[in-house]
Amino acid sequence: MKIYLLFLGLLVSSLTAFSQQKLFEPNNTTYPPDGVYLTFSAFRNGLPDLLKDQLIKSVYDSVFTIRQWSNTENLYYKDAAAVKKSMDRKAIWGFIDNGTLFLFIGNKFHKITVLGQISYFLESYPVIKGNMAPVVTETKATAAYRFLDMETGEIYDYTIENLQDLLERDELLYNEYKAITSLKVKKKKMFSYMERFNKEHPLRVVEIP
Repeated sequence: MKIYLLFLGLLVSSLTAFSQQKLFEPNNTTYPPDGVYLTFSAFRNGLPDLLKDQLIKSVYDSVFTIRQWSNTENLYYKDAAAVKKSMDRKAIWGFIDNGTLFLFIGNKFHKITVLGQISYFLESYPVIKGNMAPVVTETKATAAYRFLDMETGEIYDYTIENLQDLLERDELLYNEYKAITSLKVKKKKMFSYMERFNKEHPLRVVEIP
């Protein structure tokens, strides 16, 4: 009887520990949740400002994705009281649609190719053909690769110097990357070091005021 009670106690404590681990250590299958985020802090907290079932696209489109909603000319949603309201596109920080982050920059949503503590994406703008010659909708380059720092929300150019600064949070990787003397090799290994950093430091929900 004593052996049985001891076994039962160990089983209960193991299940409790497992449930606490699942509760307090969210992983990439639960974070980030789909939805529309108005701020970086809301995204890092894992608390969407708008969920998909609050979005209103059109009476003719009863089934749609968050991305399709974001591309419509006028954005509407239902508030907590189910009242229809309009949304200023520029008020949106970004949205998650089926696990993919789209970040709003330069009046356009950009797909985040690599989502991690150091995220990576292509900031690109379409070329509109005019009467005389093609013109760019933005004064900056038509396309450039960027880093998105998930610790601060800052965006940086995809350069060796910026990656090295971001790697400082991992002393081992930072020293290893810094020790590479050839700039050509450093540039070639940028993506792999970013991936290694993200593997060592998984993206998880955090509390940001």
